[in-house]
Amino acid sequence: MFKYLVPLLKKEVLQTLKDKSVFMLVFLLPIILVIIYGSAIRMEIKPVKLGLVSTNVSVLEREITQEFLGSDYYELTVVPTFIEGQKLLDDNKVKALVYVPHDLSTQIKVKKAQIMIYLNGVESQLAAISEGYIKQTLAAVLQKSYKSHNISIESRNYFNEANESVWFLMSGQYVSILTLMCVFLGSFAIAREWDRGTFESLCATNASALDIVLAKVIVYYVLALMTMFVILSLGQVLYDIPIRGNILYLLVSLSVYALEMICLGLLISAKLKNQFTATQIAVVIGFLPTVMLSGLIFDLRAVQPFIAVIGHIIPPTYEVKAMRINIMSGGQELYLLKNLLIQIAWTIVFFTLTVRQVKKDGK
Repeated sequence: MFKYLVPLLKKEVLQTLKDKSVFMLVFLLPIILVIIYGSAIRMEIKPVKLGLVSTNVSVLEREITQEFLGSDYYELTVVPTFIEGQKLLDDNKVKALVYVPHDLSTQIKVKKAQIMIYLNGVESQLAAISEGYIKQTLAAVLQKSYKSHNISIESRNYFNEANESVWFLMSGQYVSILTLMCVFLGSFAIAREWDRGTFESLCATNASALDIVLAKVIVYYVLALMTMFVILSLGQVLYDIPIRGNILYLLVSLSVYALEMICLGLLISAKLKNQFTATQIAVVIGFLPTVMLSGLIFDLRAVQPFIAVIGHIIPPTYEVKAMRINIMSGGQELYLLKNLLIQIAWTIVFFTLTVRQVKKDGK
């Protein structure tokens, strides 16, 4: 087993070194994409997932609750205690939290009362828009009360205190850039052998399909890891993006995802047997779903149900969210483990299908 792996690895390395376009894909294109994405892209969505801490004891508290419930700008969850509300915010179940003191009616009679708005600053653009919506809604209620001048509304950002939208956006764009690079790298690896007429020569060496695929996976995976470190390093240097989660898990998760996308690219390459066609399909199957269906740009809660179902099937959806957790807030270990298992499972599927396809073609 693996008798021909070392010679095949040498062949792949020499072949790759002669192909200058590979190094443009690995180094130049990621740098361009990081600069463009980080500088230009912006976003906003609704409805806002809102948590409201209120006991609804007084008439004013009930009016505030009803105002939020009656607006299509919010998806409201009402809890009686601040601890429950903070847990909703920490677990990313709500994007903003409004804290109404249980003795609000009493406070406004004796002193200046305060209503607090806590925002999930991970999604800074959404946080800013949400703050505006919430303050307008509260103002509409308070204007009905002659004592509204005794109440102030204050806000505070969680996780992204600097309110930098690029932090949230780039944590997801890392995944889209890596997807593009890896699927592209893999998509012409086997198809190139068919175009050059060397695939039959490979099969004539008695090397197994496993040897052939594994040699290509190893070489291109090393290049993919280089791409990964390029985009992560450049993002940190240009945008000072924080990493608040476990950096080791971030690297492991992204490394497994890179391997998965290399295997997907190889599968496309093995199936289509033509470089030009394979690279085109790589964009359609690999890159576009990552951008359009993973929650990277469009919140899956706001799209049609059948689109959301597709989004929750494809692996980039889980990697995008895992990256945002690792970079912006940390925690949510169960979700991160779930993501890692999903990526490993898809990697095994793509690798196995590629080996079977090469074995079939080599007979």
